Amino acid sequence: MPDAIALGAVPFFKGLQLAHLQALADCAMQTSFAAGETLFCERDPANRFYVITSGSVALESHPNRGEPIRILTLGAGDALGWSWLFPPYRWHFDARALEPVNAIFFYATRLSEHCETDPELGYALVMRMAEVMMHRLQATQHLLFEISALAQRSQVEALQLAAQLGTPPRPVRKHFSAEAIAPTSKHPSLRKT
Repeated sequence: MPDAIALGAVPFFKGLQLAHLQALADCAMQTSFAAGETLFCERDPANRFYVITSGSVALESHPNRGEPIRILTLGAGDALGWSWLFPPYRWHFDARALEPVNAIFFYATRLSEHCETDPELGYALVMRMAEVMMHRLQATQHLLFEISALAQRSQVEALQLAAQLGTPPRPVRKHFSAEAIAPTSKHPSLRKT
């Protein structure tokens, strides 16, 4: 279990009072994960958080439960997991170790009790987590811009290739008209009588 002084050296906790660091130490333990191991899964109960001390962790999402999309990679010094602070207390992403990971594990249930009895500690943690959330939101926004730009480039390249091959691009039908889906009179069973 890390002590209060050791936690005070962690950038995420810098500036916290010794009493707050002691409350954190009471809820903490060292943990590790092998490469490829899952730390938590999207929609599972969020009852803990981590500060990574070595290694790297991928935050991933599985749209329609398909292949994972990496949202962000976290490394040493990064806090992982803010969902324990806010209802419905469920993870919003998967977290997977990309390589062996060492981290400090915090029992969020016990830490929440400390925060309720000491609102100053709760405020300090929420402010730090809010900063983490802001950085994650900016990273996600940047990823969306990159995906959008890639899609636009792919579309332009496809049109250029079609032009080089002399193949006009097929229009995309956005709406179906009654004429487009009406039965033809060529089939005997569909002829009007």
